[in-house]
Amino acid sequence: MHDEIRLLTAAAPMPAVAVSVFDRTTTRFSEVTGTADLTTGRPVGLDDWWDLASVTKTLVTLPEVLAHLDLDSPLAEVWPRADGHPVGRATVAQLLSHQAGLPAVRQFFRTTTTRDEIVAQAVATPLVREPGSGAEYSDLGFLLLGEAVQDHTGLSLAELARRRSGLRFGPVRGPAVATEQCAWRGRMVVGEVHDENAYAMGGVAGQAGGFGTLAQVTAAAQAWLARTVLPARLHRAATRCWAENSADERFGLGWWLPPTRGIGGHHAGEDSYGCSGFVGNRIWLEPARDYGVVILSNRVHPSRDHPEPFRDWCATLLDTIATHHP
Repeated sequence: MHDEIRLLTAAAPMPAVAVSVFDRTTTRFSEVTGTADLTTGRPVGLDDWWDLASVTKTLVTLPEVLAHLDLDSPLAEVWPRADGHPVGRATVAQLLSHQAGLPAVRQFFRTTTTRDEIVAQAVATPLVREPGSGAEYSDLGFLLLGEAVQDHTGLSLAELARRRSGLRFGPVRGPAVATEQCAWRGRMVVGEVHDENAYAMGGVAGQAGGFGTLAQVTAAAQAWLARTVLPARLHRAATRCWAENSADERFGLGWWLPPTRGIGGHHAGEDSYGCSGFVGNRIWLEPARDYGVVILSNRVHPSRDHPEPFRDWCATLLDTIATHHP
């Protein structure tokens, strides 16, 4: 299996890629290869920081929400700033499972200049449906939950992440993998968050902003596979189905369940779950088969156009690994 994965990694259609395969206690395979920054030609290394994009939702924000906020409580009860706004009626669980009725995304960074303004606009965003009446993947729910957790604990997400997993928020010190030539910022993004809303919020947000090395992300994902992140009842809650929609998307709390967007490949197990990040990241966990996979890449480097090769390559990689874990 290792030789097959190594060949696939070497042939990846992204400038830089990192892959690990692990069970509950051991990393079975780990490889980092490619070019961290095409403008300099620097090769990627084991110590490079990778922008986690929406993987921040599951590895940083989700465990803190589960640990500190009551799932059944309306957002306005656990976060007074939501009081009087429609989203305040949505429960914490509905926000985590994308059932709050929020739109998928809003480009707050184009009209606001401060973190407080973005939060104010996000909490006041009109709902597109009643909470609990349908599911649509949304960045806004996790943006709001990140603020709620910070206000509840008195600690920033950056500090909470450091304490729990060692993951960081940007800008990071040390070598970092380049993402996109950003038209809005007018520069190549290296070591700072790619997500524009998160950048406008100072780089620390519930929906994006986390950074990690391959070893750190592997350890954080492995803790979910081993069910050591939180008490067992919360692990069970996070990884069972809470919602599904007509697009065959199924949502746990934060995590995606198969067959959502095909991110688990063609042979995903019934109890499997995972997540993806816009810059080219993926985590897929197979508890019954006792293995997990981490994929980190800069598929948006230097441009976000044409995501299909990355998706096809991930499916091939996950299918290859699955054949060795019947």
